[in-house]
Amino acid sequence: MVRNILQKLRPSRSVMMTGFGMIVVGVVAYVVGRVTTTKAQQRPASYEELRSGPKTGYDGRVVAYIHGNIAVTREDLGEFLIARFGADHLEACVIRRIVELACKSRGIQVTDELVDLQLNQDLERMKLSRKDFVNLFLKPHYKTLPIWKEDVVRRNLMLAQLVGPDIKVTEDDLRKGFDGRHGEKVECRWIVLPDDNRKNQIWEKARESEAEFNKIATTLNIPQLCPSGGKAPPIHKHFGDANIERIAFNLAPGEVSPLIGMADKTVVILKCDKHIPRDLTKRFEEERASLFEEIRNLKLTVRINEVIGELRKQANPKLLLRNETRQDDLEREVLPEIRGQAAPNRVGG
Repeated sequence: MVRNILQKLRPSRSVMMTGFGMIVVGVVAYVVGRVTTTKAQQRPASYEELRSGPKTGYDGRVVAYIHGNIAVTREDLGEFLIARFGADHLEACVIRRIVELACKSRGIQVTDELVDLQLNQDLERMKLSRKDFVNLFLKPHYKTLPIWKEDVVRRNLMLAQLVGPDIKVTEDDLRKGFDGRHGEKVECRWIVLPDDNRKNQIWEKARESEAEFNKIATTLNIPQLCPSGGKAPPIHKHFGDANIERIAFNLAPGEVSPLIGMADKTVVILKCDKHIPRDLTKRFEEERASLFEEIRNLKLTVRINEVIGELRKQANPKLLLRNETRQDDLEREVLPEIRGQAAPNRVGG
């Protein structure tokens, strides 16, 4: 709840990271264990035969060769990855398939050219090159640009076509948006705490002095707020939480709020730094076009998230895959063999 509110405070260009993690190492280790038993059975093959690959269909397509002519197939790689990471990513795969089927039933298609165009527009809005986007946003989350394009850009374009016709921006939306963007604001620092027995004691300490508030804001706060000492974008009119908005606008500079209970079982403490007056240089008619686009995109994002939930409920997926090979299981099986003992039988999955 609180994290969602804070995300709404951030500029609309902030990037949500989703998609699969890339797996780079491990294939060779998997295959080497098979070499001893299979090498003697493989006859040497010519380079022409190696290049042409086996004629056994999709599962037999070769992704690598070792020892000159021993093939590692797509099936080998697929089973290797599924056994280790499949259960973690099955939900995302299922959601993608559900979305594809829903769009296919309505004749919705998204071309590669449209995906590239949308990516370029997104990067232009963020004022980032592709290289900077990859280095700053994707690599820290073990993502790649091709995966981002498929799992985020293409999916969102499909869903935008699916729900876009239902999105309406009213005159009231535009007026409230203008007031929120250019109207009076309150600059506050936030402390977010668990709703437990310590909250009152911490609140009393936070009220004692600026030094105590800053100490708590940088040490006991949620991780997103600790580095900045609780600083967040100003709270504006028509804010996402009416109670937070009301309390913030009634605080005097330097005043600390009472404990504010949240639906996610946390409590918030605000400290008002200053009130920001309305920007009188802005005119509604001059801002109408940009407001329309911003509000429509926000509504579209909200509706897309709702539709994903609705489509998933309709599809009623049964996720059968689970991670059966875990580190402790491997150790129980492998270590006794290394020590010359018989591995104990496994019970259950």
